[in-house]
Amino acid sequence: MKIKLKIYEGDNIDFLADLCNQLMTFQGERATIRQDVMKSMNYENRLKPEYANTKRKHMLVAYDENTPIGFAFSIVTTVTKAVADHKAAWAESLGGIGFYPVDYDMPKIVGTFRLLIVDEKYRSHNIGKQLAEEAMTWLRSQKDAEDLWVYVANGNEIVGKFYEALGFNFSHEVYKGFIKAYRMSNQL
Repeated sequence: MKIKLKIYEGDNIDFLADLCNQLMTFQGERATIRQDVMKSMNYENRLKPEYANTKRKHMLVAYDENTPIGFAFSIVTTVTKAVADHKAAWAESLGGIGFYPVDYDMPKIVGTFRLLIVDEKYRSHNIGKQLAEEAMTWLRSQKDAEDLWVYVANGNEIVGKFYEALGFNFSHEVYKGFIKAYRMSNQL
């Protein structure tokens, strides 16, 4: 086993579809709130469009030889009131506040740690930690991003402790617990 981490800057990330779907299946199986919504998420409707439509992004891929075995995906975007108020169709039936607190000062440039997955067979090798630390280095280097965010799916709350160890603090429940939001300041 020879693990390498590489930044991917190409346009086509279809080679990550199986890994992404592995994560989406994992989250769907563990969801306790609106499991149907979680189970409906996959590479085609989650990662692929977001990657294609985001200008500032960082895709870090872990390889065993030439086989992708994990990735960390992070983005930087501007949050406006319109963005914060937008509710995706899948969230229409979910009450509560959205991805940002009601009193969040906007517009604001933010970094978001979007996805982290390591193939099950490789999870005992600290690859997830390496991917997360490299992703955080990139996010922290984006000096115009005032805050950094990460979101944890319901049923997978243990991952919140992992992100807390990286410096994130619990912020709020998104859509009454469907997702838990964690935040850290990126300002020194």
